[in-house]
Amino acid sequence: MMNLNALQQPMEVGLVQWGRDLDEALQASDESGKPVFALFQEVPGCIGCKQFGADVLSDPTIVASIERDFVPLLIHNNKPGKDAEVLAAYGEPAWNFQVVRFLNADGEDIIERRDRV
Repeated sequence: MMNLNALQQPMEVGLVQWGRDLDEALQASDESGKPVFALFQEVPGCIGCKQFGADVLSDPTIVASIERDFVPLLIHNNKPGKDAEVLAAYGEPAWNFQVVRFLNADGEDIIERRDRV
């Protein structure tokens, strides 16, 4: 069944039900044992960001896998406040192509970050 809340999300983030708080995601990771799937994305974004959201992050198989196997976390890479603080903490550039990071409950990379996914 499709998440109706996801239909109101920006195209750039697809249909995944994203968390928006790093600390909450890390706590959920610790409690569940699942890694955090952290997406750093432009919102609003370029055509490539929109295409990634529409094609990849809206594919039912990918959405189901992200929501089942990970703690989904979305960080806007072009917004001030908490998003900018997370960018700085991870050394991520603002206004970059989408980046995916897989984090453990301590916020450490499990595998190398993926840029321009």
